[in-house]
Amino acid sequence: MSVYAVNKLCYRIVQEPELREQLRTQPAEAVAAAQPPLSDEETRAFLAGDVGALSKMGVNHFLLHQVARWNLIDMDLPEYARRIRAAYR
Repeated sequence: MSVYAVNKLCYRIVQEPELREQLRTQPAEAVAAAQPPLSDEETRAFLAGDVGALSKMGVNHFLLHQVARWNLIDMDLPEYARRIRAAYR
């Protein structure tokens, strides 16, 4: 597992409007093209919007919340917060 890859993908969400658009329209393809590549476990969690699992893997919360900030993977900020809290109950 390379948590760095997820952190970098989340960082790129802020910097690259094209990536945000691809994550909205073709999320699996966008994640598959990420460099460095995400592990299978990270890919499954990212595409499922399982931010709780990603958090527990060690993904940076500030970077991870960018997914919800930009309303990607069918998640907004309140849903992001709910999923993070649920993972730590």
